[in-house]
Amino acid sequence: MSRRSRSDNHCEKTNNKSQRTLALAVLLLILIAFAYLKISDLTGGSDSGQTGNSQSITAGTEKNDGNIGDVASIDPDALPEYDGHNYVTINGSVPDFPDEVYSKAGLVKSGNSWKTEGTIKGVDSRKLTPYEFYGELDKSGRCTVAYGCLGLETMPPSGEERGDIGSVHPSGWAKAQNWERSHLIAWALSNENANERNLITGTHYLNYDGMRPLEEETEHYIWDTGNHVLYMSKPVYFGNEAVARGVNMMAWSVEDGGKGLSFNVYCFNVTPGASIDYNTGIVTTAEQAAQDARLYVINTRSGVFHYPSCEGAGQIAKKNRKEVTATRLELTSQGYTPCGYCEP
Repeated sequence: MSRRSRSDNHCEKTNNKSQRTLALAVLLLILIAFAYLKISDLTGGSDSGQTGNSQSITAGTEKNDGNIGDVASIDPDALPEYDGHNYVTINGSVPDFPDEVYSKAGLVKSGNSWKTEGTIKGVDSRKLTPYEFYGELDKSGRCTVAYGCLGLETMPPSGEERGDIGSVHPSGWAKAQNWERSHLIAWALSNENANERNLITGTHYLNYDGMRPLEEETEHYIWDTGNHVLYMSKPVYFGNEAVARGVNMMAWSVEDGGKGLSFNVYCFNVTPGASIDYNTGIVTTAEQAAQDARLYVINTRSGVFHYPSCEGAGQIAKKNRKEVTATRLELTSQGYTPCGYCEP
């Protein structure tokens, strides 16, 4: 039997050492991977980035957590009372558009789904028709509905600023009540400014806590994908009231069949901590409701009441001037309106 040389022994030792080093390195990598997986489990992993389901629609405030529950329809009698949440989902948050919303966009029904005409299945963006539709005001001057197929084509050009909308006084608008002009379809989605058929009398809470997060989700989806969204916004009135109790909002992303964006919600038009007369648009805070009786000056011709120190009170003709000692709540309940300048 031949004997191995010293160089052979050296090579064998070197190879053994390399193998041990490699084995240790592999073991270390396995331990690192295991630790990473455990940390991911504890922290919940990374954000999936998915949008379009009811969980992704958040209230946008720390105080409120969004959805109060779900109801089957938008029937006012079936809607719950406001209870500290921004909105309630309708029909499991599944949109329920009238057929014309689809057809105006160039979609035709195929079984239980919608597709572009002439397409075997699915949607061809080139055959879609982006559009906006604003319903006529009803006989009481109230907004009725706004819907459309929204996309980059309907949005304002980059860098453009919103125009003035102060010339529009929606139904139920009352001065000095902190009302805001709420777009049924946001300017960022429609490039619509002073369109009286697109603006309702809304609270800041409706505008910013209820509707804005949904509008921004829609806007971001369109910018991120270049896709289109069927969208409808409808104010909900009780009887002949001038101010809407809330707004029903629906959205459905067209090209991906609602996988990217889909919701059907009712947002409350309320001011937490205040009561609203939806007939007159008068808002009464808890502090105002607790005020003691004091002296006011009423213009019996206009029905507006003032503080005695108000400049407007000094301009009232003697025959139309009436001084009363009452609470603000008593006067508003009798149909009188607070002055928009002294804001009693």
